[in-house]
Amino acid sequence: MKRTLWIAKLALALAVAQLLPAQDAALVLRTSVSYGTQKATVPMTDEQKKQVDDLNREAQQANQAGKYGDAMRALYHGMAVMAKVPWSPAVEYSFSLQGKLDHAIVEPGAPLGITLTPLYPTPAAAESKMSAAVWLMPVLKDGVPKEVLAIKITPSSVPVVEGVPLDVPAGDYIVEVRLAADGEAPTPAARGAFVKTLPVHIDTLAASLHQLGARLMKAPKKDALTTAEYAITLYQRADSGEINPGRVDYRAEFAAANSILDALDAGKDPFAGKHGDSRRAYLSTVDNTRQPYRLFVPEKYDGTKATPLVVALHGMGGDENSMFDSYSNGLLKREAERAGFLVVCPKGRGSAAMYRGDAEQDVMDVLAEVRKTYKVDSARIYLMGHSMGAYGTWSTAMDYPELFAALAPISGGGNPAGMVKIKGIPQYVVHGDDDRTVNVSQSRTMVEAGKKAGADITYVEVPGGSHVGVAAPAFPKIIDFFLAHAKK
Repeated sequence: MKRTLWIAKLALALAVAQLLPAQDAALVLRTSVSYGTQKATVPMTDEQKKQVDDLNREAQQANQAGKYGDAMRALYHGMAVMAKVPWSPAVEYSFSLQGKLDHAIVEPGAPLGITLTPLYPTPAAAESKMSAAVWLMPVLKDGVPKEVLAIKITPSSVPVVEGVPLDVPAGDYIVEVRLAADGEAPTPAARGAFVKTLPVHIDTLAASLHQLGARLMKAPKKDALTTAEYAITLYQRADSGEINPGRVDYRAEFAAANSILDALDAGKDPFAGKHGDSRRAYLSTVDNTRQPYRLFVPEKYDGTKATPLVVALHGMGGDENSMFDSYSNGLLKREAERAGFLVVCPKGRGSAAMYRGDAEQDVMDVLAEVRKTYKVDSARIYLMGHSMGAYGTWSTAMDYPELFAALAPISGGGNPAGMVKIKGIPQYVVHGDDDRTVNVSQSRTMVEAGKKAGADITYVEVPGGSHVGVAAPAFPKIIDFFLAHAKK
């Protein structure tokens, strides 16, 4: 994409879909995981369990047939059963609606637009009379919630709310769209159906954004330029609602991009001699998009000798920041510093892409980027991941068995038939026996298949361990395991 085009995109309003013709399979996958976790946690009667299981099978069959809307309807119905919420036409309709803001980053005083798009048709609700109240909820605890709009909606059409006033101070807010059927009061258990939550960031960023864009157009075309350009892409992703706009410090991102441009203008490498944690990006050859990654460089790295590299894969719903930021306040970076390891965290494309296809290619491209820029010990490249990242650890290693010196999947699973492909790679596998998201049987099956194939596997099953709770405590032992293994 030409640079003029992606800067021009900043001025365009996002096109709003009508009834979604091809629902996202990733949405079905994410919802299925939540469904399974809820099923393993919520107490139910035998009758409820049977209905929940039947609806789960219905969802799986619809998903396999590519009927993602029908799959979502079945999953939402099952969630209603688990919450003891009657599956009325209003509940079915409300569950179907996916909210989207026209912009998730808004200048103070600018109006907001909201579209509620149905995932599947609900003919039984077509004649229902419903209303929607729009509330603005400050993220800060001392903020005061404010109702900004109340409208009537008709299930027979796509509800579009225009000109929502945002006469509030700059900051982070949650836009709540509270649905209700006329004459019915939604119960607290039905909140998941009737309340749509949409984060919005209100700030004066337009001038800084356009100044950076104009400067990028004139910048020298060197490798580090892509990282500076990604500050614009990150803004666009947040503005479109792809990521939570409240999780980004835009001024810091713009300042970092300008610092890179200062170095490039001076003829310097902006990353030369830099240690610690940094945010990077590269231009993908898959689709010419800017893709992010996080990189940690230990203090002892000086480029004179080959250094071990760990590739760390995040779980479902995460991104390139998760492995550094979401586990014991940066524990993985501290352990990497202790061992003198480089660590890189790819985004892996979509948050539920399971590291297949373009998502796996992203992992390999990020690995190639680091090897191009840093002196990496080819005999000591390691792969680890949690949850979906554990699935990706096993599947990526099976596709590239010659590349990795050791593996460490946590709370995951995979294809046991493929374990013969990686029988020569030492593995450190961790799983909790009370994991209610990915059942411990998934790792047990992989470990059994691996050992049968002759693999060297250290399996740690944590008594009472939960899906997330076993991850961070395993990091030091994983790094020690990597220290002890190199490719022969």
